[in-house]
Amino acid sequence: MRSIKFDYSYYKGTHVPIIPIEIKQKNTWFRLWAFVDSGATYSLFSIEEAHTLGLDLHDAHKRYIVVGDGSFIPALFVKIKMRIGYIEHNVEVGFSDKLGIGFNLLGRKDVFEQFKVCLSDKEKVVSFHPYT
Repeated sequence: MRSIKFDYSYYKGTHVPIIPIEIKQKNTWFRLWAFVDSGATYSLFSIEEAHTLGLDLHDAHKRYIVVGDGSFIPALFVKIKMRIGYIEHNVEVGFSDKLGIGFNLLGRKDVFEQFKVCLSDKEKVVSFHPYT
């Protein structure tokens, strides 16, 4: 399988690994942007993204997630179909109205198990190498 590569995005004066991903909801693929975060256990998206996707979060599993400053934020978790490049897989994603960092996070669970992920700050590229 071929590798999937994304150039870093320019965000607030610097190049960062914010990449396009796609989420399938009701037979439609939606493009969202997420920061590839090897320090995040879970993928977390703003609650506004859930509304844009038309997700019903009534049956979502609620968890409290530790964030960078050591505090906890609530998040509602669901399994969704995600596409990175040409590869689709199911990913558990949390949605929170307390994320408050200005971008979504693509964390390790269900993503880094599918790919060897390489971040190159020198080349300003993030690559996903699928496990066969």
